[in-house]
Amino acid sequence: MDGDIFGWDYSVYSGAEQIMRVSKELLHLTDTYVIDVYDDSNALAGLLIALAIDAEKCSDGN
Repeated sequence: MDGDIFGWDYSVYSGAEQIMRVSKELLHLTDTYVIDVYDDSNALAGLLIALAIDAEKCSDGN
């Protein structure tokens, strides 16, 4: 998994293949993420990864 310096965009890989991308949308009253999953079989894992990212960001006080 790779993320940007601000912690808003993440790419998840299986080996060298990108399997999903999680991006935080700005200008919302609550944390809002866009999850792009390139294979439907990874959809549940994508949701769980996005939830883990959000939980980690909330525990940091960001």
